[in-house]
Amino acid sequence: MSKYDVKIDGYRPTAASKLGYIALGFFLGVVGILLDWAIAHRKHMMECSAEGIYLGIIGWALRNIVFFFMTATGAGAQYSLYSQTMSGWAIFGLVVSILFIILSCMWVYGMRYKMTPAEKARTFHGDDWIKPGEKHLRYDSAITIDAPPEKIWPYIRQCGQDRAGWYSFDWLERLCTFHIHNHYDIHPEWQELKPGHFQVFHQPPLTIGEWVTEVSNGENGKYYFAAHSDSATDPGYKNPGPNQEKALQLWFKRFCWTWNWELVPIPTKADEPKRTRLMWRCDCTFVPYNRPNKYFVVFILGTASIVMGRDFMDVMKKLCEGRLKYPANKK
Repeated sequence: MSKYDVKIDGYRPTAASKLGYIALGFFLGVVGILLDWAIAHRKHMMECSAEGIYLGIIGWALRNIVFFFMTATGAGAQYSLYSQTMSGWAIFGLVVSILFIILSCMWVYGMRYKMTPAEKARTFHGDDWIKPGEKHLRYDSAITIDAPPEKIWPYIRQCGQDRAGWYSFDWLERLCTFHIHNHYDIHPEWQELKPGHFQVFHQPPLTIGEWVTEVSNGENGKYYFAAHSDSATDPGYKNPGPNQEKALQLWFKRFCWTWNWELVPIPTKADEPKRTRLMWRCDCTFVPYNRPNKYFVVFILGTASIVMGRDFMDVMKKLCEGRLKYPANKK
């Protein structure tokens, strides 16, 4: 964090402020979580509000765990929330608290790299796929890389299950049946990226992914691409390929996401190393757009996406800055 600048890198809570959020949840419970939300909400960013809430939940859940073991050991039983030391409800509360901590830690981990307010207001190529007035969820992220865009772009455009992978926890992806193996060097045979290209997430026979619709491979100094997966336009937009590429449907009448990327140089002095902001925005809409479906997308699909996306950013920064050491099997 030696080069961290909130105006360039986006807001990140300090270690002390994180401990403060957790402490409020620990000592004040639900009231503390609400106070965390109110404090974090002053940043006027959804990610900050969510981060404050999740940190408060961690504190609240830790308090429940401490009370459980205090009761189980007979220490301070009068302060316990449980009427019986090892009752079914007590054990249920312990398990729920542990699950809340795991979920909250995953979201706090995933939300580290935020856009600045100016970047969030920016229009990305592909933003117009989801039309104005359509209710949708949004996840965006950005990281500062100490390298010029032309060094970063070759890694970006070779992403895909059938190419260099997605630079994240590939062991976890394989555990979830995605046959992904990351490669951390540049492969010339994977450098083609143009409209109509299908970026694979999952292999056949359940071939899911997204179609690239707009690309600039350095033309006029621009590096970006826009992609989408939309069951309402599949196969109307592109006929199924040899592996029956198709949009993710699940039980929705329509399920659609966009994933739009851009590399933006950061102004530097002549004698300073070049730096770049790697930014992406993912919008998602679905029909019916109701609360149960929204919770599924946010907490099931969204939790996995935000954790994998964070690791992608970490790996990409180390890789492009020449700080990532990898074995021969990753070439």
